[in-house]
Formats: sequence, structure tokens, C-alpha cells
Amino acid sequence: MSSATTGIQTPSPPLWRRLVNKQNPFMIWLLRSRFHGVVSGMYLLLTVRGRKSGRLYATPVQYAQQGETLYIITSEGYTWWKNLRGGAEVEVLLRGKTYRAQAITSTDPKTIASLISKIYPRLDAQHWAGSGPGKVAITLTLADTAQQ
Repeated sequence: MSSATTGIQTPSPPLWRRLVNKQNPFMIWLLRSRFHGVVSGMYLLLTVRGRKSGRLYATPVQYAQQGETLYIITSEGYTWWKNLRGGAEVEVLLRGKTYRAQAITSTDPKTIASLISKIYPRLDAQHWAGSGPGKVAITLTLADTAQQ
């Protein structure tokens, strides 16, 4: 969203990334703690294995849920989502329970617009138009049961 359409000044990308980098460790801790209920209605913890490094990456993200399907929107500028391209198995910490899930990514503008409307239902169509470019839609399909 641009500041022209919302009237809100958004931070520059480098500043925004620094803020996110400071917030993420706290959100990871919070989502893994017994206090997760404070944020777990809006945030989940997505853990993905790096394709080249084999390293595990845990990323807190906003989501929307419909049944066994979770929807996420992220920026193309982040790199973690690239490990999901072509489909990938991931681990999801959702409301205090761990699930395995299958991830699918899309940069298709129609798919992104559809997911934006699911994740941010109060955002009107005029605001969606500016939200799609540079975004990635991620759809997660949960396995049947939570892992203990």
C-alpha cells in the first residue's frame, strides 16, 4: 500500500527490514511459549529447510485459515519463501500445535489478490490493487493431525 492511498507514511524498505529483523526473534519466542495465545490468532511460525544449505529457517507470518488450508502473503524481497518454490514440506506452529504442511507459492496477480482478500478481509478493493505487485502468495495444506 502506498502512503498516497492510505494516508499513512510507510517506512523505507531498509528501515522496515531492520524493524522486522528486531521483531522476529521476539515473535518466534512468543509463538513457541505458553503465551502464544496473545498473537497466535493472527500469526503462525513457519519452519522451512533451506534447499541449498539444509538449514532450518523459522519465520513468523500473518495468516488466514479456511479449514485445513492456510494463506500467507509475503514480499518477493524476502528470500525465505524461495525455499518453497515448486512445493515443499514445511512445519507449522499454529496456535500452540505443530503440523506438517505442503506449501505452494504463486506470483500470479489474481491469486495474490484472492489471498489478500482472505487475509485482510477489511481491506477494500481499491487498496488491494496497490498491494499485489512485489508480493508472493503462499498456500499451505495441513496434514491431518498435529505432531506432538
